[in-house]
Amino acid sequence: MLKFIIILILIIYILNKVSVFFFRMAGRPQQAPPNFRRPADGSIHVDAAPKKKKRGGVNGGEYVDYEEVK
Repeated sequence: MLKFIIILILIIYILNKVSVFFFRMAGRPQQAPPNFRRPADGSIHVDAAPKKKKRGGVNGGEYVDYEEVK
């Protein structure tokens, strides 16, 4: 029983140290790539406008005749 308690305490201690290490690594700020330039405050830069996809020629949807059921 004493071995079980000691092993359990060691496992909890090791998991605690490992989780603290990973949370610290995740919390560090990411470095920007070397070719990244930060825009000046208040300015907006757009790289490209989204391209519109053409769909057949149907505007809206297909009309389906229906009957009202009571």
